[in-house]
Amino acid sequence: MVYWLTRAASWLAGRVPRPVRLAVAGPLTTLIYYLWASKRRVTIANMAQVLGVAPNDPRARRLARDSWRNYGRYLSDFFYLPNTTPAAVLARMRDATPPPGAYGRIDEARARGKGLIIVTAHFGAWDVAGVLVGAHTPLHVLVDSFDDPRMDALIQQQRRDLGMEVMRVEKSPRAILRVLQGNGTVAIVADRPLPQGEGTPVTFFGKRCYVPGGVAQMALLSGSAIAPGYAWYDADYGEAYNGLLDEPFYPEPSGDRQADTQALTQRIYDAFERTIGQRPEQWAMFRPFWPAEPATVDAPAGTTESVAPAEHAAQTRREARPVATDAIPADAGRAGA
Repeated sequence: MVYWLTRAASWLAGRVPRPVRLAVAGPLTTLIYYLWASKRRVTIANMAQVLGVAPNDPRARRLARDSWRNYGRYLSDFFYLPNTTPAAVLARMRDATPPPGAYGRIDEARARGKGLIIVTAHFGAWDVAGVLVGAHTPLHVLVDSFDDPRMDALIQQQRRDLGMEVMRVEKSPRAILRVLQGNGTVAIVADRPLPQGEGTPVTFFGKRCYVPGGVAQMALLSGSAIAPGYAWYDADYGEAYNGLLDEPFYPEPSGDRQADTQALTQRIYDAFERTIGQRPEQWAMFRPFWPAEPATVDAPAGTTESVAPAEHAAQTRREARPVATDAIPADAGRAGA
């Protein structure tokens, strides 16, 4: 059913003027927001954390509603993509990157010969961001496979037609390393929350959360640059796509792989916080990003701090396994639902 609905939506999107698509899609996903109580609560909690207010604050509720409305607008453009070309998308780009611009920063990073990892979030028009990069340099995007083989073939072929080479997250990380070692460019949608105590801990909008550390690990292994990048809409959702590539940064191994992974991952999320914080209504994160406040138990004898049970157990697991087993996020094309 989803496959046929997607085919129908793409066909229709190519024949309906964009203002009409936006006028329909935004209210439709807003309605879903009001009907889907569990997702509504999660989205409000996320936006409250971004704003630094309580979940019952009207500003958090308003922002959560707006993020669902904007997600509908994004979907209307996503369904339209099979009806356009990379050149047409590129013609709508407004580069907000300081000199030498987004493409200049890509070229500078790749001039080192060790590849480039572009990380983005479920923010603005993240699939369009891939099209914009792929119009300048060969781009490999890391993606999940859809459960329905027909749906998977449809979406992945759509990406190939728009100039992106698809890499499955199920594949070995060695395939990603080969691209980077060949001075290639890899793009990853990286804002994926993990259960408390798993993955790599970072501070994001003032609170501890846990995320995959695979991007940092790949950079440390390959020596590749990391550059957060985004495409987003104007407030009125005009025709232009605004593009920004943050200044690339480079791994500096200290010999402590776990500490290096955490430090690089924190830099990624610091960059995400700056951009999302400016336009939080364009962040499509509809699953809990921060763990609930944990209960504590008395610390073992000889210590002075209380310990959260899940945190303590997870820390033991992390210390007992290689850090490189962290998952690599690959949610391109889907909301953070």
